[in-house]
Amino acid sequence: MQARKFGFDKWSYVPFLLALPVAALVLIVASSGSSGAESETVSPADAHAIRRTEALLSGIPQHGAALGDPTAPVTLQFFGDLQCMDSRRVMLGALPFLIRHWVRDGKLRIVYRSAETDTHDPPEFREQQIAAMAAGQQGKMWTFVDLFYREQQPEFTHYADDAFLEGIARQAGVNLSRWSEAREFGGWTRLIESDEVLAIARRLGSTPSFLIGPTGGEARPLRHFSFEESKAFDETIRGLL
Repeated sequence: MQARKFGFDKWSYVPFLLALPVAALVLIVASSGSSGAESETVSPADAHAIRRTEALLSGIPQHGAALGDPTAPVTLQFFGDLQCMDSRRVMLGALPFLIRHWVRDGKLRIVYRSAETDTHDPPEFREQQIAAMAAGQQGKMWTFVDLFYREQQPEFTHYADDAFLEGIARQAGVNLSRWSEAREFGGWTRLIESDEVLAIARRLGSTPSFLIGPTGGEARPLRHFSFEESKAFDETIRGLL
């Protein structure tokens, strides 16, 4: 399978609410808890995504962009674009196997890294990545990323606006006030650029791409893998243990 390609010139340093009768549709209502506060509604599709994300990640430590035990012997670095359909395929296909069988056992940690490929508007790409990293300050980056991929919309539609990003953050369970403040941190762009520089240096020309190696040691590109199956990842991880 071919991953989605990007051009290296791009790497320079870089609801509508469903109007259905209440009796016909069960909505999950989230209240702020204060008297007279406006309630938030979550669509059935969103609630389904939340349940799947929580089932996958519940109980696994998250530290910024890293998922799993910091002392895990093997680290997998996942270079993705949140609007890349192939990154979505691997996030919802092969990676859940790795998370359930390696990350939960404390043998693998996975680090998410930014790679602009399918988000063709650089400011939009930057804002969605910053939104994810800001959720990471509350130990929710992977929750945000997984929900974003589950609710990914068609390419070239510029859907990742503030309303969309806030909806993902709300579902992820972050404190929205703290999250909004964290998005204003001036150092996020530098972190995104450092991921881009690493991808260029390791000749990773597409998303999804992966580096894998012993934690704290040299990582090498994982060139051949399936979006849906974990076999190639499993074999490499076993070889490093």
